[in-house]
Amino acid sequence: MNDSNRSSDSEDRGDFAATTGATEPGALRSGVLRRRGFLAGAAGLAGATLLPAITATGAAAGTPAAAGAPLRAVSGGRARATVLWWGEGSAEFAATELRDYIRRITGVRLPLRAVTDPGAPVPGGVTGLVALGAGTGSTGGIGAGRLADAGRELDGAPEDSFTLLGDDALLLLTGRGDRAPLYAVYALLERAGVRFFAPAFPAYEGHHERIPSSRTLEFPAVRLTGRPGTDLRRQYAEEGFSHTAASLPPLLDWMAKNRLNTFVYPTDYLGLGVTTYDGVRDVLVREAAKRSLRVETGGHGYDSFLPKADYPQFYESGGPVFDIYNPQALDAYVSEVVAFLRERPEITLFGCWPPDVGAFQKPVLDRYGTASNAESVVVNELARVLREELPGVRVERIAYASTVQPPGPQYPCDPEVVVDFAPYGRNYDGHLGDPSVGANTALAKALRGWRSTHRGPLAMYEYYRRYRWRSLPVHPLTTIAADAVFESGLGLNGIGMYSEPGDWITYEHVQSLVAALAWDSSLDAGGYLDGYLEARFGAAGADAMGRYYELTALDPDTHGPGVLTTNYGQARAALQEAAGRAEDPAPRTLLDRLTRNLDIALADMRIGLAPAGSAELDAARREYRALVHRNRFNGVCLPNMQAWGRWNGPDSQSPYDDARIRQDVVDTYASPAAGFGDPGFLVLERGGAPVPLDVEAQDADFAGHTVHWTATAPDGVVLAPSSGTLKVRGTRGAAARVAVRATADAPAGAHPVTLEFRLADGTRLVPSRVETEIR
Repeated sequence: MNDSNRSSDSEDRGDFAATTGATEPGALRSGVLRRRGFLAGAAGLAGATLLPAITATGAAAGTPAAAGAPLRAVSGGRARATVLWWGEGSAEFAATELRDYIRRITGVRLPLRAVTDPGAPVPGGVTGLVALGAGTGSTGGIGAGRLADAGRELDGAPEDSFTLLGDDALLLLTGRGDRAPLYAVYALLERAGVRFFAPAFPAYEGHHERIPSSRTLEFPAVRLTGRPGTDLRRQYAEEGFSHTAASLPPLLDWMAKNRLNTFVYPTDYLGLGVTTYDGVRDVLVREAAKRSLRVETGGHGYDSFLPKADYPQFYESGGPVFDIYNPQALDAYVSEVVAFLRERPEITLFGCWPPDVGAFQKPVLDRYGTASNAESVVVNELARVLREELPGVRVERIAYASTVQPPGPQYPCDPEVVVDFAPYGRNYDGHLGDPSVGANTALAKALRGWRSTHRGPLAMYEYYRRYRWRSLPVHPLTTIAADAVFESGLGLNGIGMYSEPGDWITYEHVQSLVAALAWDSSLDAGGYLDGYLEARFGAAGADAMGRYYELTALDPDTHGPGVLTTNYGQARAALQEAAGRAEDPAPRTLLDRLTRNLDIALADMRIGLAPAGSAELDAARREYRALVHRNRFNGVCLPNMQAWGRWNGPDSQSPYDDARIRQDVVDTYASPAAGFGDPGFLVLERGGAPVPLDVEAQDADFAGHTVHWTATAPDGVVLAPSSGTLKVRGTRGAAARVAVRATADAPAGAHPVTLEFRLADGTRLVPSRVETEIR
């Protein structure tokens, strides 16, 4: 979607963030991911009931009590329990996760065994389970009483509900659907003090989680059931600048730990062949299968399957959408999508979205009246065919831009179609349903219209992290929490937002909060923030970090650079105060990254404050470009199209669909190291004095590298030196100063300098250009 310029039970919810979804029994066999559909009936998408996140219930006769002796897992540096598992879905992986985290906490590796027979019929909807049995010789069944009790806990609960039932002899972890055993394991680990803050991206340098250390580990008796509030918990890759085959495993890992259930990767973003589903399919299928996560693809637009260049006969109306009213064109589009899905059995949801355009062409609107009506024609036909040919796949449509309003009664949306409501033009100074926020009133009305007319699932596609914010620190936490309450009141069925590994640290708490609210919309967001700040930064730094979040709550689309500069300056001071109180490496690392982000944000604001056409503006743009490039692998900023426009200025912006720029960014994030030249533009006088150019190298994967560089210049441009070697590690980049001059007979005009980079083993990295103008 284009985002351009247009330990007691009562304490556990503070770290629970789960989602609902459904899987088919037997979905995971031999590492192959089959389609993971949706449960029908009361737990289905359209009929889901909003349930409390955690319930603590009294003990029934013959079942574990909520109080009593704990189960000893490790004591005296020795294993005292066995990890058991049975079933399909995520059960085996969940068991290994429990064993491995216990080892990381205690240094002791528990025995792990598969159970061939749980000892009694399992409850309906349960496809797998994990158990912790007292003693290292434990091999046996779970027991009829324990399984029956789990059935009572889960009776009527939606998919992905999980339960923890334990005493000093056995701790059972299970739930409804293939993901539930894994969710239950992570819930147990949270009770043991583990905190899953973020994916294990390299920029975190291992500080993405908090794992306590102890020679003894006991699990108190527990009776705890978690139920999700909605059905769809999604994370979108969207434009995919910094998503790579290496970043997907930690991202999906974080998703499961925060109870998200669906990952969305575009089929081919903007049809450019840069961000493509098939480019990451192998790793995505493998990692999703481990965790029983759903996979969704599609997105903008129809032309990814029916490109105009290949099917000109279907665009006689002039585009940008195909001639929807032409039966042959519609059949061709549907056939292409069905063939694509048939060859990719892992896909559960398909986003049937039109191209990312402001309006449909007049002949289509003349035929159907509105773009939403026309979209209904396409999605309804695709849904009809898929019901017959691939019933495990559901169709999704987008309510966005020209299609944000619901269709008319003559073109109702198929009730089995998922509708994603995308309030692109909204304001974040108030929640979506706040009548005092004028920019949101029409969107709120449209959302209510969809809820009153669409009998199927309705979910939010939210922009709590926007590309057009250029990685500015934007944390509208109060608005996010109020949105959740408003949308829950309308009976919405889920939420999703997009992410980029490149600036994940900037939006870490926003991502965690959205996942938590997706599980429980009634969550106390303020209390959740307090818990996060203390766990992440320590009690000494929590107050200062609270101020940081207050000062970075403003929507930069509605507040000018003057106000934002003041707030960002004060926020930076709050970070420095917290850093002065930080005692451990984890908060120090995170505070370093957040400070870097604010330095970029302040440079961004200087562009906004500088007079047009001034030397001050040119200097601000050069500073901003250098800071973005130096920090693009540090988890705090992303050199996307909007950032390019910011440092180049409106007169030299590349188009939003510039495939070359996008490919360079994507390739750079997939590389182990990278380099660039600073500044990116030089003015040379013929026969004049040399101008300095810094050739800089960076460590993209935080593994440490030696980077060799070579600069190639056109005739008449002399470089000294023209090659060299730079050593980089982590955030510590390196630079070499080059003197660049133009000879007296150099031809006037634009003459780029090309910088090429390679590793010691010969691996070529993405080249960089420095534009020069000879006068």
